[in-house]
Formats: sequence, structure tokens, C-alpha cells
Amino acid sequence: MPVSLLEHIISHPFASLEGIRTMTPAKDLQEYVDSFFIFPCCNLSDSLVYNDGTPMLAFLSEAEDEVELEYNEATSRFKSGWFSTRSFEKMAVRFSGRGTYLLIVRFKPASFYRLFGLDAKKLNTRPFWNLQSVFHESDALLEEMQQCEKVGEKIGLLENCIRNILSVNEKSNKLLDEAIRYIRLHKGTLSIDELKSHLGVNYKWLERNFSEAVGMTPKCYSSLQRFIHAYTAFRVQKDLVRITADSGYSDTNHFIKDFKKYTGQTFLEYLNDVRTMHLYEDLQNSDETITVLMEKNGLSNYKIFMRTFKKLYGSTPQKMRSNRIRHV
Repeated sequence: MPVSLLEHIISHPFASLEGIRTMTPAKDLQEYVDSFFIFPCCNLSDSLVYNDGTPMLAFLSEAEDEVELEYNEATSRFKSGWFSTRSFEKMAVRFSGRGTYLLIVRFKPASFYRLFGLDAKKLNTRPFWNLQSVFHESDALLEEMQQCEKVGEKIGLLENCIRNILSVNEKSNKLLDEAIRYIRLHKGTLSIDELKSHLGVNYKWLERNFSEAVGMTPKCYSSLQRFIHAYTAFRVQKDLVRITADSGYSDTNHFIKDFKKYTGQTFLEYLNDVRTMHLYEDLQNSDETITVLMEKNGLSNYKIFMRTFKKLYGSTPQKMRSNRIRHV
């Protein structure tokens, strides 16, 4: 999902905010469905996408809408929607079409794969799958959804579809649901010993059943939650030492290694990107020299700055400024 939506879910899990609408599933489905989110397509231009280990179905609002999802320098194109479950290295999304929103369904990880009769470990080997991989009757479902004028009607169709599956294959696991809830509650910072003690199970049971249900070990899932919370906090607070300590990292180097592992980008590259984006905003509203703007935004290496700016905007700051002045 777009990283801005994931940040919203972590910071405001039950709120509708900044154009993002949150809808609670029907009471009889809350063991299986976490939430519905309606995310504006205007925020889907070359944006970073991420997943916190939660199975997710995404539906585009129009039948002909398409997205390009990029992972590891390979691009996959999906029409109408896609399925995602686990974060891999840096992924990006590009939207094309006339639709106005993206409808996202987040499921409870421990119940999802059993409910749909899917192999969790297999689906965790790739970041994206087409909808047919989950819904064998997805074409008929999508056709029905396109007849709906309102997003609430589409959600109603999805809920009925899930109910039909439940009537045949109702399988929930409250103990594993509690394991996931407890890991998230502690933001991935608790040990596996603390987790199994809380659940009252032994390590072998926890490891085997968690991996089978979720597609990754409880240790991997905890590590992913810890990084996501630290990453989200850093984007707001910028205090690396404090955030890594609060997130249970042994030191900042540990977080920096995880940063590369989960985003595919070094921490320094990320900082240069963010600082360059801030300079770009200043460039639109200031007549100060490029050197002064670099100093204000913590950029000291001119060569690296120019390379980063061209990568992000396809031009130099000098050319962009002269174009702005020309059109004033």
C-alpha cells in the first residue's frame, strides 16, 4: 500500500484523515477483516509502497484503470486491482486511469490464508499478485463492483463475497490473532519468549502455526513491525538516536541495516532524497542562492546534491528556477 496510507494506519488506526476514509467492517466479519480504506488516486504518482505483513486487496475505482508496481527493477502491471501481503525491498506504484480512489481491504493475517484456502508461504515469496490468485471468481466480482455507483455498495459486495466463503470454509484462529495483536501493541519490541509466555504456548507450536498461518516466523513479523514504527516515527521526529532506542534497537547501526534491508535504499540516500525534496519546495518560493538553500537543508556535497536532484526531478535546480522566473 502507499507508504503515506501505512503511516496513517499506524498513527490514526481508526480515523479518517487527510482525504483518507476509514470504514469498519460488518460486525460478523471483524474476526477476518481489519478495515476498509478509501485512498485518493491523486496520491499515487511514483509513490513508495509498503506492507506491514497484513494481507491486502486493492481495487481501483474504474474497470480500465491500471497500476504499475515496481519491485527490484522489475515492473508488473495490474488492471482493476491486486493482492499484496509482505514487504520486500523498495517498491513503487504508478497509477494510470481516470479513477478517483483506491479501495483497500486489510485482513487479519492469522485468518486470511485459511479462510481462502491459500498457501501463506508461497504468497509471501512475491510482493504482488493478481486478484485471480485470491478470488477464483474475481472477474465476476469485479464486473459486479463496476455496476456500483458508490464505494459503500462495493464494500457491501465484498462483505457478501467473504460471507459466502465463510459459509464453506470458516476457519479462524483466535490464539494467533492475539499473537499478532500483542506484537503490534508492543510495536515489535517484545521478545519471542515474552510472546509465548503471554499466549501460554511453547516455542515449537508458536513457530510452526504462526509461519503456516502468516507466511513468516513470529520473529520476522516482529522485526518488520519494529522497523515500520521506527521508520514512521523518524519521518516525523528526525531524532535517530532517540527513535532507535525507543524502538528497541541495540544501536543506530542496527536500524540503518534494517533500513537498507526493508527499503532497498541506504539511510544516507534516503536523507539526501528528503533534504533535496525540501530544497525543491524552498526553490519554488525563495530567491536565495542554491548554496544558501543547500546549507538550510543540511546538504553539504554539491555533486551528490545535483545527482539526487536530477534523479528526482529530471533537471537541475538552476534550470527549474529560470523556468519559474520566465513564467512569472
